[in-house]
Amino acid sequence: MIQSLFKRFLLLALFASPAIGYAQMFSVGDEAEQGSNPFAPYLRVGIQPIDFSYTGDPAALNSHQSLAFTGTAAHISFESGGFTIGASLGNDMTGLDNRNYFDLKINFTNPFYFVRTPNFGLGVPIQLGSKITSVRSDDISEEFSQTNLHAGAGGIAQLYFPDKLGVTAQFIPAFGFSTASGGLIGGNVFSMRGKARVNFYNLVFGRNISLGYDYIFDSYDIDGDEFDYDFSGHILTLGISL
Repeated sequence: MIQSLFKRFLLLALFASPAIGYAQMFSVGDEAEQGSNPFAPYLRVGIQPIDFSYTGDPAALNSHQSLAFTGTAAHISFESGGFTIGASLGNDMTGLDNRNYFDLKINFTNPFYFVRTPNFGLGVPIQLGSKITSVRSDDISEEFSQTNLHAGAGGIAQLYFPDKLGVTAQFIPAFGFSTASGGLIGGNVFSMRGKARVNFYNLVFGRNISLGYDYIFDSYDIDGDEFDYDFSGHILTLGISL
């Protein structure tokens, strides 16, 4: 069931128009001026400080140890309008002590603006997303491996100064369900996601440069207490338009 839902979501994200919400606000000028195109896709790289904390009953841990950790992961992502795919990886090389962390996420966000001017927009973004999260340790037999599907809505604000810069901020609470890899639905997950972008148009060799910040919080409530964890992360990225 989870594989079927995930495939349907991925197909929707790939074939839907990622810039539909933004196109409702602003018109693109000369398409030949790719550097100042506010809808240009971005490749982003950065770091992700993480706090992964155990919230269940300690007696439920078979190994008498939790997988909780605090550390930093490397992050890479691709953004095109409302479509985002990204991955984070943490291990000894990134400063994690005896932990291996990996996540892969796909989000599709479509904003509906109820305030629109040539330079400002205010609206409600609708988001569908999926995230695979894995935490392992060589000293602990159990592994945290969850795939969650979530949906949510929140608020978005955008400022746009043609040929100079654009500023976007959004915050989206979401709710979904999560399953262990290869298993049935195991529980639910409550999420909060915030994002801020400052995009400087045509800044370096005709390319846009983007400063990014993301906040991610996932609270897993899985059947039993063994895999009840809270994940919180802050992603700092530098992006360049493609």
